Amino acid sequence: MMIKVPLNLMILTNYFAIEPRNIKGGIGYRYVGLYGSSVKTLLKISPESKVFWYSHLDKSLRIIHLKKMMTHRTSMIKALLYAILTTLREGKYLAVVIAFPYAVPKVSAILWYILSLVILRCFAITRVKIIIDDFDPPVEISYAFSKTRPSTLSVIYGRAIEMLTLKSASLIITVSNSLKQYLAEVYHVRKEKILIIPNGCLVRFIRCIPPKTKGPLAILYSGSIMKTKNIDKLLSVVESVRNKGLDISIVLTGKLVDVSLPEWAVQKQVEDWIYYVKDHLEKSDVCVIPYPSKLFWNLTLLAKLFDYMAAGKPIISTNLKETGNIIKTFNCGLIAKDWKEFEQHIERLYQDRELAIKLGENGRKAAERYFDYEKLAKNFLATLIEMFRESS
Repeated sequence: MMIKVPLNLMILTNYFAIEPRNIKGGIGYRYVGLYGSSVKTLLKISPESKVFWYSHLDKSLRIIHLKKMMTHRTSMIKALLYAILTTLREGKYLAVVIAFPYAVPKVSAILWYILSLVILRCFAITRVKIIIDDFDPPVEISYAFSKTRPSTLSVIYGRAIEMLTLKSASLIITVSNSLKQYLAEVYHVRKEKILIIPNGCLVRFIRCIPPKTKGPLAILYSGSIMKTKNIDKLLSVVESVRNKGLDISIVLTGKLVDVSLPEWAVQKQVEDWIYYVKDHLEKSDVCVIPYPSKLFWNLTLLAKLFDYMAAGKPIISTNLKETGNIIKTFNCGLIAKDWKEFEQHIERLYQDRELAIKLGENGRKAAERYFDYEKLAKNFLATLIEMFRESS
């Protein structure tokens, strides 16, 4: 993977995250996985390249070059101009990746973000390209997490910012084919302009440990503990199975929001991703995704899904479109059409450990082959390089 003129990379996010210790939930995993792996791969294949990472929460620009990193406090506009002018002066190409919507600052600073897009568009001809990584559409997110309908004003605002951002893009990235189709229909962007890069996993950091062949069954749920995510219903089916005499436990790793936990359920709010992997993911036997079949959950691919697969754990999920497609395609778990069937699946994996082990093995193989973030990052860089070649 070579390019005649070295490629510089700029990343706009809400916070800086390049190592596993920086991961803060699904957002940080995308940063560390796709962006962090892309940074390391780029600097390996092109030592002359520079990386500019701007995080608006601490208003800092980090410049990574020749295995050194310098940090400067500045505004997004000044950071953009510095990266663009440095790149043009050096005769290089610049790919600017906007992690949407998390690169967007608070409403009070939205004019600066819009002005940044205008500046980018002025330079986005041949040597500067705008790549929008639209992995959490803001309006759909608000519907997924809210108990009530979002206000009309917030929906108009979200749609307007997303429309403006997408229309500025040289290339749009999203995590699933369903989201690609959705963005094309809602925002009228050409499908040829949209590239699918799924969420993935940091395979080399996750040991594959099969479920136990007998004895207690340990269930793991990773994520915030909310009724809007069906955690109350998940706990009900686990309790029902326990009442039948099955030795089953559950650990929920995430922030406790609005669910009352029974005394037999263990809740851990884990900030350190490596700790989560070693102390919870690798020690579990079955991993679950209980989310309701709402628009966003059907369109997206959850980061936790690929961690579960990489750890060699069988997955039980509600009937979500894209998540279900992955599970069915790679035969790495069981899909429940309702909560009665969800309960039956738990019982089945408790009784049939050979099936649990086989499903877990299938998941690990798929994670290694198709969803390793290091491989996804190499493919992403190859796409960027080809895009510049075609325009030069």
